[in-house]
Formats: sequence, structure tokens, C-alpha cells
Amino acid sequence: MVRRSTLALLAAAALLLGGCAQMAGDGDVSGDWAVLPKAEVPVPAAGVCRVNVMSEKYVDWDLALLAAPAVECGMNHAAETYHVGRITDAKTRELSSPPDVGDALFKPIYTTCVKQAKLFLGGDYHDARVSIVPVLPTDTEWRGEGRFFRCEMFEISDGDETIVERTGSLKDGLLGSRPAALQCVNYTSDDEDALENFRFLPCSKSHLAEYTGTFTPKDGKYPGDTKVDDQGSAGCFAVGARYLGMSVSALDASGGFQWIHDGMNDTLWSIGERSQRCYIGPYPDKKIKGSVKGKSPSRW
Repeated sequence: MVRRSTLALLAAAALLLGGCAQMAGDGDVSGDWAVLPKAEVPVPAAGVCRVNVMSEKYVDWDLALLAAPAVECGMNHAAETYHVGRITDAKTRELSSPPDVGDALFKPIYTTCVKQAKLFLGGDYHDARVSIVPVLPTDTEWRGEGRFFRCEMFEISDGDETIVERTGSLKDGLLGSRPAALQCVNYTSDDEDALENFRFLPCSKSHLAEYTGTFTPKDGKYPGDTKVDDQGSAGCFAVGARYLGMSVSALDASGGFQWIHDGMNDTLWSIGERSQRCYIGPYPDKKIKGSVKGKSPSRW
């Protein structure tokens, strides 16, 4: 606004002086004005992190800390931007506001973040103690034609996705010594013996169950909580058998074990997140040290 007012005053002065003296030159000033570039919403950078100045405790879809300024990942931080992508889908670009969790057009964005997480970590992110969240432009940025998204990664300490503040990047966390790998868990139960949370820890420490992999059902319409739970139980049973080097029938006949899996809901299913983490351990509950791999459950 200041610049516009200044230009108006100068123009008025030129008109007043025009009656007394001719302006220098040929009077053609059309080439003296620079054309300002079109204002664009700046695209965020990858390879940066964000400090948890808001003291957020759990990973969620809309965390205030994700609006914090970017910092170097060598600083203490909570979130890491591991990928920045452009929204190229015509239907999505024409929306009046960015797609939200649960919208059909949010799914391909989340799927891209899953694929990029595998490249970033060196393996399936479900095998790591991490959670991922896509971050789309704000409504203001969207109105300014910002058509990008950030993929953010968090280290977590448990199944409730409690945020772990850390220094250094998670890049290649599933390669080499696999420092980000999910190993074993302890869990708590409620009064009805239903599991409440998984707390991650190394298998060298006393634990109740070991991570064996993931089960991912086929895509399609959400079949409902009960059917998803049944699918997860059967799928994780087979995953556990493979992990132990046994057939499903042999594991079924051996006894002395229990298998556990993460829950699922329709919101996660809608964005393409159908994978459930699977665990296996002694039954009844018994804390052990070391891996169950290669051992018969009857000897736990």
C-alpha cells in the first residue's frame, strides 16, 4: 500500500510540472516500468525438521507443531520432512480447498508418502518405530494456488504413537544395523483383558511379544470392524508361522503361544492404510529375553 501511494504522488507532481517545463528525453516512459512476477506460494523443502514447541504428545493428522518453522535435523526435533511432492491430479487441483483425511482424493497423496517412506528408510515403514503424516497447504496457500504436499515422519515409542523427540535424521533407518527397526513389545491390558497399548523395546530386554511383520488385506470397501479384526487375526497367525519357520498347521498344533495384531478403523482404511502390525509371544503372558525366531512355542 505504501508503494502504490508513493507512485500516485509522483505522477501528480509530474502533471503539475508539465505546464512549466518539458520533461527530459522524448517523453516515452513505457519502457521504464518493470513487470512484477506473479506471486507464488513458496514450495517447502525436504530434509528439514520441526521442533515440538507446542509440546504435542501424540501423532495426529493436524498437529500444530507441523506449522513450526523448519530447523536443521541436527537440532532436537519431533518431525522430519522426508519428501515434498506436487499435486498434479486435475480433479484435486481444481478443489476449492485441499482434500482432507477421509476424502477420496487424499488417498493417493498418502499412498505416495508410504512409497517415499520406503525409499527414505530402506524398508517398509511399518517395520520401523515411526509414523507418517501428509501435510497439505493451508486454505490460504491453496487459494494462492499452492499445490504441494509434505510427507512428515515421526519416531514413536508405542502403539499409541507417542512422539519421541530426537536429533539426527531417520534416513536409512532400516538399513545396516537397522537402528529404527521395531523389535519387541510389552503391553498393558484393561479390566476385561483387552490390550490397550504396545510399548516398543529391544528384544534383548524382558518383553512379552515380538514383532513378526505385517498383514495387509486386499483393497476394497471397508468390511466393518468385526471382519477386519477377524482378517487381521488370521493374517497375523500366518505371518507369525512364516516368521518362526513353521507351517500354519504346525504352529496351530504346538500350543503355548499367542498372536496379537494392531487395530484398524474405517478412516485408516479410506486413506489406503490397511496394514496391521503382527506380534507373537508366550501364552499365558510370560516375559522372555531374546528372539522367539527359530524356537518352538512349547519351549518358551
